[in-house]
Amino acid sequence: MDQSGLPLLAVESLEAGYGDVRILNGVSIKVPSKSVVTIVGPNGAGKSTVLKALYGLAKVESGKVTLTKDGKVVDVLATKPHNLSRIGIGYVPQIENIFPALSIDENLDVGYVQHAGKSLSAMKDAMYQRYPDLAGRKEDRAGALSGGQRQMLAMARALMSEPDVLLLDEPSAGLAPALVDQLFDELVRINKSGVTILMVEQNARRALEISDYGYVLDMGKNRHEGDGRKLANDPEIVGIYFGKR
Repeated sequence: MDQSGLPLLAVESLEAGYGDVRILNGVSIKVPSKSVVTIVGPNGAGKSTVLKALYGLAKVESGKVTLTKDGKVVDVLATKPHNLSRIGIGYVPQIENIFPALSIDENLDVGYVQHAGKSLSAMKDAMYQRYPDLAGRKEDRAGALSGGQRQMLAMARALMSEPDVLLLDEPSAGLAPALVDQLFDELVRINKSGVTILMVEQNARRALEISDYGYVLDMGKNRHEGDGRKLANDPEIVGIYFGKR
């Protein structure tokens, strides 16, 4: 929580959708500072729509989304999408999360937001240290990367803005099983470095196991919420929403 007692990011009674189709019917999510919060649920539950609404990719009919930092409350929905990184929100969408025609280095350039005392070169050096597989391929086209490397680059590009909260839409989608554990280990490291994470994920159990808190959505509404690890191991919730073990 912020010193004001408010969560870092708060979604309140959000109603949103696409065209005339409403997907979210009053969803509320609280994301405390330095936490990992995961949204799970069946296909069509509205999980990704929560994140897309923040970026103007879904039509918001009503509700409120706020970012509270240093006692100041920012109206996220009133902030232009290209300015969200400047107020402290990073986003890694499920698809089109890199610029394939640009080099790895140029992708990092795009993600940079100037911070006092941190130059572009210093930030890129930090990302190449974090992701050494990218360091030797700086001039390669991003479109030539493997699925796992693309996800590394997408993460690195989002982290170039030094976000307070990182929004992740299905980060494990399309990854080989051997890479999924590496991904979740990396998310733990990112969180321990001080970055708050709000994640939408189909790999529900694995995501909830690293989460401080979880929300289960169904039919565009909040159905269950609680400690992430407890949700991951609740037989009733597992049976209904995640399939049998």
